[in-house]
Amino acid sequence: MKKEKIEYQIYEALNERTPDILTSIKDSHEFKIPVKAKKTFFKRISFKSLSYSLATVFTLVLLVALVFSSQPGTPVVASTITVDINPSIQITLDEDDFVINVTAINADGEEIINNNVKFRGLTLDETIEIIIEAAYKRGYIVETTDENIILITVDSNNLEVRNRLEFQLESKIANEVNRYAPIVRVIKERRTNLTNDETDHLKMVAKDNHMSLGKLLLIRKIIALDSTRSLDELKDYSVRELYRIHNGLLNPIDDGDNSQNHYRNPNRNSGDSKNYQPLITL
Repeated sequence: MKKEKIEYQIYEALNERTPDILTSIKDSHEFKIPVKAKKTFFKRISFKSLSYSLATVFTLVLLVALVFSSQPGTPVVASTITVDINPSIQITLDEDDFVINVTAINADGEEIINNNVKFRGLTLDETIEIIIEAAYKRGYIVETTDENIILITVDSNNLEVRNRLEFQLESKIANEVNRYAPIVRVIKERRTNLTNDETDHLKMVAKDNHMSLGKLLLIRKIIALDSTRSLDELKDYSVRELYRIHNGLLNPIDDGDNSQNHYRNPNRNSGDSKNYQPLITL
């Protein structure tokens, strides 16, 4: 008998004797194929994917918070300074005496405020240097025997800060003007004996007439001494002219000696301020 025939007979014999167990199991009434459950949206997302998503959102929120927190806040105005030559300039300072803003109060002031200069963040001394140099170039600082009169007003709720800034302005302005002219007189104006309501009213009047409060207070003193004068007449006068009028009303007899309280510096490039007289208060 051939080998292939023998193998076939063995295979047939095994099939007849070996039961089809799988078929029997499937035919049994106890056999059931479990139904595959549908996964919900949340179950489809693996825990690992969810962790990555939450980490990404947290990182974005943190970056946004850092960006906004790094933006500089609005600085608080701690003091306000006005400088009047005839150009009237207002300087606002923060609590550390750094400049927040510099604005022109009148048309002459607009001439010497260079829009290309970024004043914010400068020191008060640096700002005064820029203003005085610009005023000289525009002809408001005179290089003659005539005196240069500069009126300063410092507004601060802190008396110590106000006194310190007045002293600093006196010295710095005198030194800067003496680089260009031989004589300068620095005067200051304070809103003494005024209620808050009166001060607020005068500030409105000053704003409407494009002048500083200090200049308006000087004009009021002139009108108090000479009732024939008026605000409309005096508002366009320079500080030098107003000072002369006021000084003439206080001292009708002129003895010819005008040297006292002048800041004289024959060697004005030396920067020596030891011979300066104290600031004059009107």
